[in-house]
Amino acid sequence: MKYCNIDVEIPPEIEKELEKKGGLEVIEKSMPNLKKIEEMIKALSDEKRLKILYGLYRQRMCVCMLAKLSACSYSKCSYHISILKEMDLIDGKPLGNYIIYSLTPLGKKILRMIEKIEEMTK
Repeated sequence: MKYCNIDVEIPPEIEKELEKKGGLEVIEKSMPNLKKIEEMIKALSDEKRLKILYGLYRQRMCVCMLAKLSACSYSKCSYHISILKEMDLIDGKPLGNYIIYSLTPLGKKILRMIEKIEEMTK
């Protein structure tokens, strides 16, 4: 079999399965946006960002509360908040002199999925 102009040797049984599915190119084209998934996983792979998300899962908060909860400075907390906002996991709305952060619908879905994964690993 040729793939990207390279001869690839695969077992005949696997080659038959692959032919039924339309070939490796079809499988490759059917993949989701892996770059976006990679960015989301990176955003979720930090303990401080997870603390922020779990805190917001329970209660809307301002940056001073999130900084205390995540045990980091305001500037570092703002950095983590910006990453979570970039991934559309949290949103901030002004309330007087404060910005109040809360989870987006996507953020809630992601945390529910994480909780399901946690349950499966017990």
